[in-house]
Amino acid sequence: MMKYKALGNRICAAGLAVAGLTGLAMVQSAQAAAAVVPAQSPVLPGLPAPATLPAATAPANVYQYSIMPRYVAAGEPAIAEVNGQRLSEKKFIHSLILLNGMPLFAKWLQLTLLKQACKQAGLHVGPAQIRAQEKDVMASLAKQHIPRTERMAVLERLLARRGENILEFQMDLSRTACILALAKGHVRVTRKQIKLAYQTNYGPKLLVRDIVVRNLDGAAMVRHLIMDKHEDPARVAKADSADKQTAANGGLEFIPVHDTALPPLFLQTALDLKKGHLSPAIPLNGAYHLLWLVKKVPARKTPLAKVRAQIKKKLLHILELQWGQREINRLLAAARIKIDNPILARQYQPFSEALSEQQKLLQAEKNLTNVKPATTKPQPNK
Repeated sequence: MMKYKALGNRICAAGLAVAGLTGLAMVQSAQAAAAVVPAQSPVLPGLPAPATLPAATAPANVYQYSIMPRYVAAGEPAIAEVNGQRLSEKKFIHSLILLNGMPLFAKWLQLTLLKQACKQAGLHVGPAQIRAQEKDVMASLAKQHIPRTERMAVLERLLARRGENILEFQMDLSRTACILALAKGHVRVTRKQIKLAYQTNYGPKLLVRDIVVRNLDGAAMVRHLIMDKHEDPARVAKADSADKQTAANGGLEFIPVHDTALPPLFLQTALDLKKGHLSPAIPLNGAYHLLWLVKKVPARKTPLAKVRAQIKKKLLHILELQWGQREINRLLAAARIKIDNPILARQYQPFSEALSEQQKLLQAEKNLTNVKPATTKPQPNK
């Protein structure tokens, strides 16, 4: 997946894969717009987005910590014995928290808050609701003609592409089930959103090879390989693209012509592409994208009336998940959280501070919206 930070999370909250279209749609700033996925690869319309998590951060004074193995002290349990030397289970757990504690703790925290909110609202979210989410995901694979015996393996590969495993996926399903239960009645889909989603998914598209490099030197190397040495852009994308997810597919991406959620420079550069020419390097989120036009895909002839209900259903699902993320942030801001583990407490502090700043900004924006313009009473003529 091309990493369009401006489009939202790395994998959007849900997909708008209507009528077999391999596009993942998302709603951004109350607009429905599609994020693109590599062509000819399985997609999961029902796949819940991974939680918005803080990056794993090392403690402030990292040198006072170590993940080097330690032997057990007297009376201490061991995790393993190697040639008669017993390795400390306590130190092993300590090292896991240091390396990976924050991402898992953040998921635990979010899921705990959501379950508490459901209970307070009198909503029951149990195994049946979670199984329903999993059933939707498997159904989306079935629609793509993936044999039943291969679906779990395909799911695991797709999860691995976004850095998750099946255990994290089960937590994501539970999180999604809670969000959908809480979001009922809080979200509505507008005609404008439906129209935009229709134009994005059924309108004309460009099939390109998107080669992502980390700096301008990398961009110059890619340009030399393709334009001077005439190497196959697909091979260059596989070998040299920094985005390994798209690299595996030769950098193939569908770019909807009417997708107003794409960064303007990126979209305009794509629209200006000509056959046999490599685009200039496009700066985007700390990297550079070089585009190579494969073909122009005309708009589909499916009328809006035929797919309106289907699009509305998908958009509602996406909007509910987005509402859920905002609700999680609200719950986090209001929660009383006491972390006993010192390493985890230090890792959580920057995230907590960032969340607090975000809440202040949102409140300031809300206050500005609610301020009524001052009115000046006309002065009587003297």
